[in-house]
Formats: sequence, structure tokens, C-alpha cells
Amino acid sequence: MQSFPYVTDYINEIFDKEKARFDYRFIRPVFTISFFFIRIVLVPIKFVFHRRAWGYENKIIDGILAFGIKYLASRDALKLLIRHVQIEPLLYRYLLSGTPERRERTGEMLKGIDGDFTVNSIQDILDHGLTICHDDLSYEVFERFDKHAFLENIDLYRNSKPEDIESFGSKVLEENSKYSWQIFGASNVVIVVVMTITLFADFHTSIRALNSFDSDSLLLWCLKHICADDERAMIDLDFYLQTYSNRSHYNSDAFRSDPNQYLYYHIAFNEFAYELLRKRG
Repeated sequence: MQSFPYVTDYINEIFDKEKARFDYRFIRPVFTISFFFIRIVLVPIKFVFHRRAWGYENKIIDGILAFGIKYLASRDALKLLIRHVQIEPLLYRYLLSGTPERRERTGEMLKGIDGDFTVNSIQDILDHGLTICHDDLSYEVFERFDKHAFLENIDLYRNSKPEDIESFGSKVLEENSKYSWQIFGASNVVIVVVMTITLFADFHTSIRALNSFDSDSLLLWCLKHICADDERAMIDLDFYLQTYSNRSHYNSDAFRSDPNQYLYYHIAFNEFAYELLRKRG
């Protein structure tokens, strides 16, 4: 097993399994090449003819995602995806916990940092618009984050931890086990999600989704302050620095963005951050 020391054991296991999968070796290259040509053709067309939403896009995107989750995704891929959907808002709640923008849970399903990210059925995804609502979290945390309050309360962060992911349900995994043909691993699931947004979302929404990873730079900055006294953590965090403008993320370019990076950096980084903070608190 090729194990990266700065990645969690869980993610290393996922990566190791991925490389042995048929779909990773033979379907992923086809998807990656297809996505390149889809962007070349569609982005200019959307820029001219589909700049703003017409009203049906989100339902189509969530419908395709729901179909894939139910019938095509492997259980390991879906578990990773659902974990990410639930971990990201927990990390953002933690970052806001020492600022004036700390709020109580709203109970709103799959929407907003303070919402309820229980995913117990495919219907939850269809009813509450999982895909685009998830991308919006990155923008919300930037709008609410207060740098000065964070630094003033740094001791609070060093002595606390994010909420337990077990507070959210994930019974949708049972539906997947019952109906799915287990065709796609994590890499292809992520590529299909990105490709679906590119195909069906309006230009504004697709670019917004591509740029919804800037919050990783905020999370990394916060972790550097929280873990300043932990040499091992600081070394690991250095490996999550990106080459593009020191984590301004994937060049914010619709033509050069790489969906493989979303799995290997964004999702893997959130897993690392969550495990690091849960063990520290």
C-alpha cells in the first residue's frame, strides 16, 4: 500500500482501493478527456447564451446526482462523499465558534453552515438541493468569518474541537447497498459531479462552483494558528499548500480546473483537518 504520511489512514485506504478499480483505470481517463472537450465547447456557449439560471438547472443536477448515488456509486465512494458533505459545515461551525457570527443550529436540511446535514435517503438530496447548497458553504464562511475575533479567542479554539459527525444521519448508505451496481469509485463520482454541474448549470453557477474551494485557504490559515505549537501538525499542513497562488485554488479557471484535484486536495484536506482537530480538542 502506498501510504502518504500527511494523509489520514482512511483516505490512504480509499486511494489504495481506487487504483485497483476497473473504473479508475479504464473509465476515469475517458471521463477526464471528455471533460476537457466539454469545457472547451460549453464554457463559451454558456457565456453567451446561458449566463444566468433559467430555473430548472438545480433539479437536473441533483436528479443526476441522486441517480448516480442510488445505482452507480460504490459504497466506499458514497461514504466518502457523504462524510465530506457533513464534515465541511462542521469545520466551518468550528471556525465561527469564537466569533460574533456563531449561531445555533437552524435545523434547515442541507442548507447553510448551521443546517442539518443528515442524509438518510435519496429523497433528501432531491428535496433539499444538496449539490449547489454545498458549494454555497464556502462563500458563507468567508462572509461570516472575523479574523480579529478568531485571533483574540485562539485559546478557545485550541481547547475545543468540531462537533461529532455522528450527530448527522447517513442512512442513504443503506439505499446504496441495496440498489447500486457499485460501478464508480470515488474519483469517478467526483468527476461526474463536476461534469454534471458544467453541463447543466448556468455560466454564473458553474464558475461559482469551480471557485468554491477558496475556503480551504481560510481553513489552512486557521489551522496554522491553532496548531502553531504542534511541530508535527505544522509539517503535515505544509503539504496542503497548493502551487497556484498559494492556495487561491486551482487557478479559478474554467478551462484549466482539474476535477481530480477536488478529491485529492479539497476532500482529503477536509478529512485531515477534521481528524487533526478532533484529536487535539
